[in-house]
Amino acid sequence: MSFHISEVLKQFVRKHGLEQEILAQRMPGYWATTVGEKMSAISEVTSFDHGTLKVHVAKAAWRNELMLRREEIRTKLNAQIGNDVVKEIIVR
Repeated sequence: MSFHISEVLKQFVRKHGLEQEILAQRMPGYWATTVGEKMSAISEVTSFDHGTLKVHVAKAAWRNELMLRREEIRTKLNAQIGNDVVKEIIVR
C-alpha cells in the first residue's frame, strides 16, 4: 500500500489540528490577491482566528470602503480558498 505525500501531509495536519494555523499564515496572501494591489497596500491583515478575519486600515475613507465591500470580499476570499472558512471580516 502506498500513499502520496500530499495525502500523508493532509492527514498529519488534520490529526494535529493545524488547519487554522496554516490558514492564518496564508491569509495575508489570500487577502492581497483578493482585494488587489491598491487596497492591499493600504490595509494589513492582523489576525485570522476561528473564521474571523481582522484587518487594520489607517485611513477612515479606506476603512469605510472596506466596510461597505466586506461581504463581497468575504465571498471572494472563500472562493479563492476553496472553502467557507471566513465567516466575518472586522475592519479597524
